[in-house]
Amino acid sequence: MSSARQTSEAQRGVRSKTLPLPDPANATRGVAEANALDAELLQSMMDSLKADIFGKVDSLSSSLCSEITSVRKELKESIGPLQAKVDQHGQTVLELERAATDHSGRVTELEATVSRLTAQAKHVDDWCEDLEGRSRRNNIRLVGISEGLEGPRPTEFITKLLQEILRLDEKPLLDRAHRTLRDRPREGDAPRHSS
Repeated sequence: MSSARQTSEAQRGVRSKTLPLPDPANATRGVAEANALDAELLQSMMDSLKADIFGKVDSLSSSLCSEITSVRKELKESIGPLQAKVDQHGQTVLELERAATDHSGRVTELEATVSRLTAQAKHVDDWCEDLEGRSRRNNIRLVGISEGLEGPRPTEFITKLLQEILRLDEKPLLDRAHRTLRDRPREGDAPRHSS
């Protein structure tokens, strides 16, 4: 049996060896058809992939547009109060600038007035000092006149005293005569000055 098997296998092998070879023209046509099928399949896959990509891009684009719209709306709502505050602060700054300009003008006027009044006060001060000096020139201070000698009329007493001491022909003209403004001295103390 083994020989019969070997014989049938040998015949088969011969047969497989004797099969006709494919025709090169048919092979080229088959390859071209296979290539055409592959190209169509590849084209349909690319179209499908392209449609998927465009669909995803469109959905992302519409999603992004809606997000941008909502963000713009939120920004507009947020900017409104801020713009109102900025406008309010701008108005306040303008008012402060006007007030500062007004105060600057007033300060300038006041500085001029103070300068003028300072000059006048100095002039009045100098004038008063001159008057005090001149008024002191006409005062006479008498020292050593006992208390109570002047009596009830000190001006007449001093007039007579000066006429006698200075040996004047006429009595000198006096506006007034008085003791200095101190307390009356006790007995034995030096008398107050007379003017």
